Amino acid sequence: MNQLIHYKSLFLILMLTCMISFAQENRSKVGIRPYPRDSAHEMTGGDRVANWKPGIGNYDAMLKADDYTALHMDVVKGYNGVFQTKQRFFEHYIHQQGGKWVDTNPETNKLVKTIRDYEQKGTIVMHIVISREGWLYDKVNGDTGPIAGDPRILHQRDVDETRKVFRDAHALGLIKHDNYKLIQMVVHPAVFLDDLEARAIIRTMDGICIESHQFNRYWPLGNAISNPEEIARGAKWVLEQGMDYIFYYGPYQYKDCDTYTDFLERDWLKAFWERGLPKHHKNMYYYLNAFPHACGNTRPVGPESDPHSYLGFAKWLIQEMENGK
Repeated sequence: MNQLIHYKSLFLILMLTCMISFAQENRSKVGIRPYPRDSAHEMTGGDRVANWKPGIGNYDAMLKADDYTALHMDVVKGYNGVFQTKQRFFEHYIHQQGGKWVDTNPETNKLVKTIRDYEQKGTIVMHIVISREGWLYDKVNGDTGPIAGDPRILHQRDVDETRKVFRDAHALGLIKHDNYKLIQMVVHPAVFLDDLEARAIIRTMDGICIESHQFNRYWPLGNAISNPEEIARGAKWVLEQGMDYIFYYGPYQYKDCDTYTDFLERDWLKAFWERGLPKHHKNMYYYLNAFPHACGNTRPVGPESDPHSYLGFAKWLIQEMENGK
């Protein structure tokens, strides 16, 4: 009898362990773009935050190695700090190559150089969020893709040549792998789904990234490019294809904004969930585009015990992903 009880106990423990492991494997992941940092990690290029107010603190000073967010964050944008994760994501724009098309020389290609730099630091490239972005800075001559309804979407040539340069760079020993996940950043929530040419291009990539700011053309919630139902429709299709979907959320408003209400950043996210955006899925990623912007630039970086801070919001979101799977 005692032996039977022992076996039943072992069985229950094994089942519980498997359930926990399955839940962890299938939960949505959380990432963060951690700006600003201190002078030891000088901000350059895309890392520069012009309207950063030093009084809000920075990640090097505010985040401690034993903080919940340091231990449990899944992915970080191009930065180590005391985050335990080795997974990294970064953004890459075709026009940064210095020409109209992809630089097919693996020894001079800027994307290859970025991957190599990350890998030499012992980190793992999880996602490359890629797009054509020149149009955003030069309305007349800026580069665009082939899709009229979404200028960020790459040409098929962009995708093919990028894949080839990965293979060539790997053959030369410059990078660890012969392929990496290309995640198309889009402007519109679902043009990539409704336009047949766009859909064909996306199928040769590894996923979609949609931005959701609380400013400029994304305000108010529910307009053409911040419509939760449309975003949910696109996300569901992407996940059904077995690809990754990144909800790139932020920057956020704060107390100096006339339209701010307490915990507006959480309320928006809950509205997306309530209207269909998948909350728990193994290919769903919530990347916090957490940096000081406009009237939101007084939000403190931390500590994570402050629920209004960037770290406090990140902790809350990670716990949301951990619970209710």
